[in-house]
Amino acid sequence: MGSVWRDLKYALRTLTRSAGFTAVAVLSLALGIGANTAIFTLTNAVFLNPLPVADAARVIEVFTVDHATKTTTANFSRTPMSFLNYKDFRDQNNVFSGLAAYAFTGVTLTGRGEPKPQFAMLVSANYFDVLGVKPVMGRTFLADEDRSDGGNTVAVLSYDMWVQLFGAAPAAIGKTVEFNSVPYTIVGVAPPNFKGTQTVASPNLAWIPISMHAQALPGPLEQVINERRMRMINVFGRLKPSVGQSQALAALQAIAAGLEREYPRANNGRSVELSSLAEAALGFLPRDQMVQGGIALSAVVGLVLLIACANLANLLLARSAKRMREMGIRTALGAARARLVRQLLTESVLISIGGGVGGLILGTLGSELLWSFRPTFLQANTLPVKMDWRVFAFTAAVTLITGLLFGLLPALRTSVGNLSEVLKSGGRGGTEAFGRSRLRSVLVVGEITLALVALAGAGLLIRSMDRVQKINPGIETQNLFVFDFDIGSQYYNPERGRQFQRAVLDKATGVPGVHSVALATNRPLNGGLLGTIVAEGRESDPNDRGTLTLLDTVSPGYFETMRILLIAGRVFTDADREGSRQVSVITEAMARHFWPGQSAIGKRYRVSIGNGPWEVVGVVANSVTIAIGEQPQPIAYRPLDQSYQSAVSLVVRTNGSPAPVLPAVLRQVQSLNSNMALTNPATIQELIAQGLWAPRMAAALFAIFGLLGMVLAAVGIYGVMAYMVAQRTNEIGLRMALGARPRDVLRLVVGQGMRLALAGIAMGIVCGLAVTRLMGNLLFDIPTYDPLTFGAVSLLVTCVAFIAGYLPARRAARTDPMLALRQE
Repeated sequence: MGSVWRDLKYALRTLTRSAGFTAVAVLSLALGIGANTAIFTLTNAVFLNPLPVADAARVIEVFTVDHATKTTTANFSRTPMSFLNYKDFRDQNNVFSGLAAYAFTGVTLTGRGEPKPQFAMLVSANYFDVLGVKPVMGRTFLADEDRSDGGNTVAVLSYDMWVQLFGAAPAAIGKTVEFNSVPYTIVGVAPPNFKGTQTVASPNLAWIPISMHAQALPGPLEQVINERRMRMINVFGRLKPSVGQSQALAALQAIAAGLEREYPRANNGRSVELSSLAEAALGFLPRDQMVQGGIALSAVVGLVLLIACANLANLLLARSAKRMREMGIRTALGAARARLVRQLLTESVLISIGGGVGGLILGTLGSELLWSFRPTFLQANTLPVKMDWRVFAFTAAVTLITGLLFGLLPALRTSVGNLSEVLKSGGRGGTEAFGRSRLRSVLVVGEITLALVALAGAGLLIRSMDRVQKINPGIETQNLFVFDFDIGSQYYNPERGRQFQRAVLDKATGVPGVHSVALATNRPLNGGLLGTIVAEGRESDPNDRGTLTLLDTVSPGYFETMRILLIAGRVFTDADREGSRQVSVITEAMARHFWPGQSAIGKRYRVSIGNGPWEVVGVVANSVTIAIGEQPQPIAYRPLDQSYQSAVSLVVRTNGSPAPVLPAVLRQVQSLNSNMALTNPATIQELIAQGLWAPRMAAALFAIFGLLGMVLAAVGIYGVMAYMVAQRTNEIGLRMALGARPRDVLRLVVGQGMRLALAGIAMGIVCGLAVTRLMGNLLFDIPTYDPLTFGAVSLLVTCVAFIAGYLPARRAARTDPMLALRQE
């Protein structure tokens, strides 16, 4: 133990004397470790943070799979199930100790001044029991509180909502809170950090019994909750102690087969799949893309760390040449090689610990900075981005491995001390030639290779992002804004609701600066309600169960307000009212899908849920439904007066900037009903930016970390070239004394550096072409071998390498030959 303490003291003294070397080494490592810590902190929060659920491995999500209904997108391969099917699975299965259900909804918090939108979750009475979650105060739901429709006005609040509304007062239990003007008695408070079965979710929410769906669900969903075909209920269950997942799957598939026989129209071709609760915890976020993006980002910051470690190894190797005399003398005095290696490794580990501490600080700040770039629909507290034991353990492991692994080779080389050779060189370290510094050259080539791979990935994502932004969204995005309201929360009947919606249009149209207005059930760039559509004449075809299609209900003037191009036929007019012929306008994608090679005008279709048929009177251009870059989606538009919906979005086109007009429109609409919440006001350009947050953030992060890797590689090139110049001072002086001109010396040194750079670029292109093939799913309309990207990145690396090599070369060209010869 005493020898270890002596090693520590000696290492600290040695590193303190070489303050410049120590600072550069620690800073390089801190940048590399900090980048990895920042990304791991986010990865930990999204993927590794366990849900606060008892024995979560035994809780299984149940999904519906539909092998008969066609779909134009892969996002609907696994979906929720219908409420009626859930009840049958709940009652007939014998593999779960409990099968629970939930559905997200938005309600209006009323009775507390200005109405506010509020997240809520409709849940079965056994929801908390199946999860094994106990309240911190009060109770959860009783078994009979989801039996009687509309008669169970009780609620459990999240911890955050309890604090926000009641200041964490215990007296909140028994008090009431209003949702959609209905008073609910608070019976319990959920534990801190519990926000349901999803990792990325708002912690400010309320749970209410699913029997209150008529009071809590928006109109379109409430109308179809008891339709067996409508898949809108999320289901999970806790396996019985002796049951495994495969056994549970077989049992549920048998039940699904029975339901298919009993209800063939609704369940033909439908079965179930199971997934662990952790796999489903990302909710609406695309897990596969998130995983791929996380792996890609981890790989990039891993490259940055490798570059930093190569820098450290290079610095240690350069420093070792200066310490050969010291090691030789210590060897001559009897020091064993193992003793010298331990001493040098102690110094390496101390450097890495300094880099680890700095990396932890930079990682903390970096993760907070990265999380601040999140899209606006994710609140700051939707994800626990914080340091925990996993982050500390990761940083400590990276720090220790870095110090040992990349300090070992320099330690082994330095510890071979030959006193006679050192004394012959006068302790100056000799005139080490380029050929004898091969290892350092290999490290520099490796740094350039890694930097080019990282920059190539960044370049591909940036080019992909540029392509996406140039796509025509099918609408004119400037001077357009939207907000939502649900008159169903005020319990208006359809007749009164239609009158109110007309009044909204009139009020909004009268605001100065408004060009045109329209209503739609689907908020722009937010997807919408899906229905299975079958073309008329194919209803009896056993091989055609229909296609899952986006349904939108809009008022006259919608296409003009959105500036969606009319391709054929006509759009809706005021004559398309209740009681008149049911008409529809469809997109080009729908026309091509259902009637390829034919004119769709005059064709008719039916929707699996609802009345019909609907006759196509117009075809419009495709427009974006969720995010720019998506495949064109079939959309069936229907007149709002013919298919009344209480929950709608008001779309407003302005003559100029929407900023001064939006508040005025909100005030005018709010004046019609002061208890109705007007939610989610935003410009269409803001919504488009939100839809691109993932690729934009990925491109920015890749660029930042790629450039960081390039900077570290440039430091490495500079350091090696500077050291080589210092080692060859005598040779350079002799050359100049014999007639070499400064530009000859400049050419010699820069040439050596550029040879290393070109070797690194060549290897980087080869490795980059191999690695970027794995990024295909993250790119849009850009090949992974994009010549422009690789050419631009290679040029950038060449320029940086030239500058990094030119600076020490210029110093070499200014060498005083007489001074160099006197030293020799």
